[in-house]
Amino acid sequence: MLSRPFAASLVLAGLMTLPAAAQDFVPHKAAYAVSVLEHGKAGASIGNYAYELKVTCEAYVITQRLRLDAGGISEQQSQMTESRDGRTLQFEHRSMVNGKQTSLTKGEAVLDDKGVGQAHFSQPEGQTAALIAGTMFPIALARATARHAKENDGGFAGLFFYGEKPKPPQAVNTLIGRVPKRLAGLKLPDGADALVKGHSQIYYRAGFFDADGKSKGERATFEMSSLMLDNGIELWGTHEEGDGGGIEYSITRLEAVPLPTCK
Repeated sequence: MLSRPFAASLVLAGLMTLPAAAQDFVPHKAAYAVSVLEHGKAGASIGNYAYELKVTCEAYVITQRLRLDAGGISEQQSQMTESRDGRTLQFEHRSMVNGKQTSLTKGEAVLDDKGVGQAHFSQPEGQTAALIAGTMFPIALARATARHAKENDGGFAGLFFYGEKPKPPQAVNTLIGRVPKRLAGLKLPDGADALVKGHSQIYYRAGFFDADGKSKGERATFEMSSLMLDNGIELWGTHEEGDGGGIEYSITRLEAVPLPTCK
């Protein structure tokens, strides 16, 4: 988790092209309290996570910031701009420890009308990554997850790329299930009614595998679970890496962001 931005994602390759109006996500700002997660149980509070989704006439703009205090202050900041047709992703991911930058990746990924393309990195300079057919970017993946849930699919597999490293897309396995009892009564932030009322909840769990790792029987490089609404607002989530360690985060604040005026 500590090396990866968050994504409410995952989809089959064949669902890359969706109608423009399908699973449209609401622009919003959200804040989350972050706790240590050990073998499925949340422990002490260790930080906070902020997320913003803006919508322009041409794209979705995601801004994320994760700050953890665990034997030192570590931060991850990400900004991604994804075209509404899901074919272009501009990305920048930055990590810092105690105020000192430890990594930076940035660039652009483009898919053609067959879903094949390439990512070009300006940091690290000159690096590229091939994007095979079916590669999906974060918003397209999340929208398709909502679509699978609406169609009562129990699970699916796909490919995922967001530019964290100049490597091929990751393979993803996801299961969509019932909302766990312990999350059924999750407290929502004050004043959030207008954004959450009338929207169904979607619970899923996913495992991410490096290229060819799934076919070789390797363990997932990391796993996540999420409780999100069908309008793209995430209420709760976990990220786990290694032997049961990771984080759990739960929403504490939710605000609307204005929609653009488009001709």
